[in-house]
Amino acid sequence: MDAKSRPQITGGHVVHWRRLVAFWLLACMFSWSWWIPLALAGDITKPGQAWPTHLPGLLGPALAAVVVVAATEQRAGLRRLWSRTIRWRVAWWWYVLVLATAACALLAYPAAWLSNSAAPSAAEFAAYSGVGVLPMVLMVTYVVIVNGIGEELGWRGYLAEGLLGRFGIATTGLLVALPWALWHLPMFWVVASFRDFGVGGTVGWLVGLAAGSIVLAWIYAGSGHSVLIVALWHTAFNLTSATDAAAGLPATLSSTLVMVAALVIAAAGWFAGRRTAR
Repeated sequence: MDAKSRPQITGGHVVHWRRLVAFWLLACMFSWSWWIPLALAGDITKPGQAWPTHLPGLLGPALAAVVVVAATEQRAGLRRLWSRTIRWRVAWWWYVLVLATAACALLAYPAAWLSNSAAPSAAEFAAYSGVGVLPMVLMVTYVVIVNGIGEELGWRGYLAEGLLGRFGIATTGLLVALPWALWHLPMFWVVASFRDFGVGGTVGWLVGLAAGSIVLAWIYAGSGHSVLIVALWHTAFNLTSATDAAAGLPATLSSTLVMVAALVIAAAGWFAGRRTAR
């Protein structure tokens, strides 16, 4: 075996780069096989509409993780992956963080008052991109499973899991952000909100995604590698940006807070590394 083909080992942790690349390629294959036909048909996903929908494609990372783990780690690896997925016994403050993030959506009410416009209805809070009209509880449950676990079982539960042992939280977050961003590419033809970004909006989205990836890596590591917690937080954040009611102040504030949090996490990791190096 030549040096380039060997997995890299640092501090006893093995980074299986080929497995991680295989995961990303499979995630794209599974997700894009749903999104590209929608794009070719000219279908566009909008909030509150059950069809067309991009949401089934969000299951691609979870499917890719299961396939790669089954092929390389067999049953023992699948048991570990499942254990991380359903890990709910974590410190109480992680649940508080999830609830506080979701509560940012309620800023739509003072925003409506300040702008002297109509307050959003309950239906607008439930109008999630790619989901039909459902009661709030059913909508949130569906989105947690498809959007939250569908993405996070792969991006954090497998990809970040394979990097955190060697890299710090901020570096892991940035390493995950690049393939995560590229995986989203067909959404710019399929999802209405992505189509409306423009150049400036796309740059802002990329910065926000990188910041979100750092925050998610921090939550994942801090919660004891719980996929469930990052899936809940991911869903909570999306509720502040992917519904009709959350457009405007809630989306702007939640995105800004995530960017500030990512900078704090990165700075804390840098200072910790400096102290260790002395």
